[in-house]
Amino acid sequence: MLLRRFHETDIDQIITLFYEAVHTINKQDYTQEQVNAWASSSSY
Repeated sequence: MLLRRFHETDIDQIITLFYEAVHTINKQDYTQEQVNAWASSSSY
């Protein structure tokens, strides 16, 4: 595994990864309202 420092150009991919993880993985454990509050589409 290669680890490197964050680059500002990574931000769009990080936001997408976070949003998709919350709305896919966490969807099983939380209500739709909760996952929307945690990762809203307006921040995506």
